[in-house]
Amino acid sequence: MSPTVSPEHERDVEILAERLAMLYRHFAQAIVDELGEERGRALVSQAVTAYGQECGTKVRSKVGSMGEDLSIANYALGKDLPSVGWSLEVTRDEPGIREVKISRCPLAQYWIAQGCASLGRLYCLVDPSKYSAYKEGIQCSHPRNVLDGDEWCVMRIEEPGSSA
Repeated sequence: MSPTVSPEHERDVEILAERLAMLYRHFAQAIVDELGEERGRALVSQAVTAYGQECGTKVRSKVGSMGEDLSIANYALGKDLPSVGWSLEVTRDEPGIREVKISRCPLAQYWIAQGCASLGRLYCLVDPSKYSAYKEGIQCSHPRNVLDGDEWCVMRIEEPGSSA
């Protein structure tokens, strides 16, 4: 049973998410402005990938310390994101594959509103990096993404060879 979250606490998470989106935007834009589009975007991607790897390693450590298998299903035990602020729904959950529909991402909302969806899209590299650091062989992709103009995001997590 999850605890009841007050509207004030939900708003606190929204504020924090918006501040993260703002910080990312300004750091990423400063890098691109300084290094040029190609080199700047490459450096931003490198930083986001390293960040994602650290996040995934922390989740791996948490799940491992619980004595649980490093499966796609058990990734959530590592508590990677706040339980409020994002709206998501698992739309496919089978051995070796999970798909999640994200209908609300406060980071993407900010980047779209600021006209920097393309730069914000680089941040989404965090997800494939997190999952590959969590367990070698797990692949994560975004076949749909609001930052690419889609109505919602879809995150597909797959572990080839693990399906029943």
